[in-house]
Amino acid sequence: MKNLLKDSKAYYEDNDYYEIFSKAEDYEDKVKEYLNNISSNKVILDAGCGTGKYLNILENNSKLYIGIDLSNEQLKKAKLKSLKESSKFICSNLSTIPLKDNEIDLIVSSWVLGTITNIDERNKVLNEFKRVLKKDGIIILVENGCNSEFEIIRGRDKDNRTKDYNDWIINNGFKLDTIFNTFFEFKTLEEAKKCFNVIYGDIIASKINDKKIDHIINIYKYKN
Repeated sequence: MKNLLKDSKAYYEDNDYYEIFSKAEDYEDKVKEYLNNISSNKVILDAGCGTGKYLNILENNSKLYIGIDLSNEQLKKAKLKSLKESSKFICSNLSTIPLKDNEIDLIVSSWVLGTITNIDERNKVLNEFKRVLKKDGIIILVENGCNSEFEIIRGRDKDNRTKDYNDWIINNGFKLDTIFNTFFEFKTLEEAKKCFNVIYGDIIASKINDKKIDHIINIYKYKN
C-alpha cells in the first residue's frame, strides 16, 4: 500500500493548497493553545512539520526547535516562518531520523503516522520517535477523531480506518489526552472544494457544500 505523503502531489508541487488546507483546519486554534501550554523550554522535534503549522508556537517556547519533513518544498515554507537562528530543519524520512538517542524532550507529530499505510514502516517511525526521546520525554500525536463531518465526507464512516488507526495508537502505549470539537473554515466554498479536490480528488470534493466543515481532533500522549 502507498504512503499517502510520499505519493501525494498535494504535498509537493501543489503544496500551496496543502498550506491553505492546513490553515483552515482547527479554525479556532484549539490545538495551538494546547501545545502552547506544554512546550515551554524544551528541545522539540516537530515530526512531519510540513509548512510549519505549529512552528511559531513550538519554536517560540522551545529551548531548541527541530523540524523534520520528507518534502523540501514544505520545509522551504516552514523556514520562512522561523524567527530563531538556532532552529534546525531536516529533510528526511521519519523511519531513519538523523538524531542521537535520548536527544528530544517533546515530539509533536500532527496527522503524520496515519498517512503511513505500511504498518512495518509506521512501526519503524514510532520506534525512531521513542529512540530519540529523552527519559521522561513526551510524544504528542494530533489525529482525527471518528464520526465527524470531515470523516463522513472522506467516506471514513463506511469503514474502520480511523478507528483501527486510533486503536493502533492506544495499543502502542499512548493515552487519549484531549478531544477537541472544532471545524475547518475556508474563505469561500470554492476554496474548500479546490483544496479537497487537489488533496483527495473529484469525488470527495463534490461532497463539499459549505466553507465550514465540522471536525473532531484527538490528542494522544505518550510519556517515556
